[in-house]
Amino acid sequence: MKKLLTFLLLTLSIQLFSDNYKVIQKKGVTLSQQELNKNNKEIEIAAKRDYNLILQGASIGTKSMLSRMMNQQFQASKNNNQMLKNYQKKIEKFSSDMIDYMLNNNKIEIEKIRYVKNDVVEVTLNIKIKMPDVAGSYKKIFELMTNEDFISKKELKNLSEDEIFDKITTKMFETVKKTLEQTQEYSSSKATIYLEKDNGKWGVAELEEKLENYRQMYKISK
Repeated sequence: MKKLLTFLLLTLSIQLFSDNYKVIQKKGVTLSQQELNKNNKEIEIAAKRDYNLILQGASIGTKSMLSRMMNQQFQASKNNNQMLKNYQKKIEKFSSDMIDYMLNNNKIEIEKIRYVKNDVVEVTLNIKIKMPDVAGSYKKIFELMTNEDFISKKELKNLSEDEIFDKITTKMFETVKKTLEQTQEYSSSKATIYLEKDNGKWGVAELEEKLENYRQMYKISK
């Protein structure tokens, strides 16, 4: 019985649970329960804040990469006319808006805080990002395109080919965006980050340097 109680006390001292996540202490961590509670609240805020900043930094690199890829594709095209240039600008803006929307509407949940040292933690995150319903978007686009009110006969007579193409692509992108806004489906993925306590504040070490690396990583390779 004494051995069982000793084992239970040891387990509780190593692995603690909050309302939503698990807290683990490696051997050698000497924090009191009061210190742990205070740290955990600060770590929750810091982990979500810094990971969001990392996602934003990565999105800048992603947008740059997409822009460069589209530039290369359109430059290689033999039909390099004004209509295609306008379409390129439109699809770049649409892609950028979609990335921003998904980042701004993500959900970051703490799954586990693992104390490596008193002032160093490994945080496991569950990242939930809204993903567009591709099938639903195509269905709505098809319904839109087959609707008689989409472009009237009068408009067809008065609009140029470029204007008709612009109207069609604008409606398509608006439909996909609206479908994304209405969906309640999220794609989940795991991520792990390390936070350090420096001058009384928790955060990802050398965060600014890491963010700049994310911003530049796709710009370097041509």
